Amino acid sequence: MTAFEHYFEALKKALGREDIYDIWPDFEPEYDEREYAWTTFRGLGETLLLNCGRCDGPSDLRHPRCEACVKKREEIARKTYQKATGRSIEKWPTIILCRIHTE
Repeated sequence: MTAFEHYFEALKKALGREDIYDIWPDFEPEYDEREYAWTTFRGLGETLLLNCGRCDGPSDLRHPRCEACVKKREEIARKTYQKATGRSIEKWPTIILCRIHTE
């Protein structure tokens, strides 16, 4: 369990509400679906980088909103990859969820 998972587990216990969420509380996604890139990492192959931007989500595919977001953006990136490289990619071997902050 991550530190945040421990925190949210303790919060449920403190509130006496084990039923309010599974692992993570719900959140409203906030990201730009076009903010992604791909690169090749040694040992990982083609890697899709998804910028989660200001999203308050956990960046955890166990959360249904994160999973839906990744699937949607993965498909957008797959189509762009095909147009840019002339090759299709069936499945990204590695997907990294990240937050790139700028001022």
